[in-house]
Amino acid sequence: MYGQSQAAQYRAVRSHGLVADASPTRLVQIMFEQILAQLATARGAMGRITDNRPVNEVVAKGNAIAKTQGLIGQLNGTLNMEGGGQVAQNLRALYEYMMNRLTLANVTNDQSVVAEVAGLISMIKSGWDQIVTDAR
Repeated sequence: MYGQSQAAQYRAVRSHGLVADASPTRLVQIMFEQILAQLATARGAMGRITDNRPVNEVVAKGNAIAKTQGLIGQLNGTLNMEGGGQVAQNLRALYEYMMNRLTLANVTNDQSVVAEVAGLISMIKSGWDQIVTDAR
């Protein structure tokens, strides 16, 4: 148990270091990376669940999906709806669609829905990564 606590502390310090010095564009990249990691965790847990057992996997799936929805909600909340035009409107609709799909995936334990959302996030992330690369 003591080793797990130390590992958690290390991850927290490492995560803080990644975020503390990050530019706003890098922060968005980190959010996309975290979303993809949480979706992978949810899919893995879903694959180990049968008849709502084992409970720890059900909890892990729920936590991963909740974290993902929180991050997508943060991205959605940062959209500039006045200055972003059609792009901001399209992203808002897509973020809301993904939130609804993740709720469905959580209830039905449907890995294909999580994979769909991961594909959408990957597509948005690759576009964002290109913007960041072009800005350098």
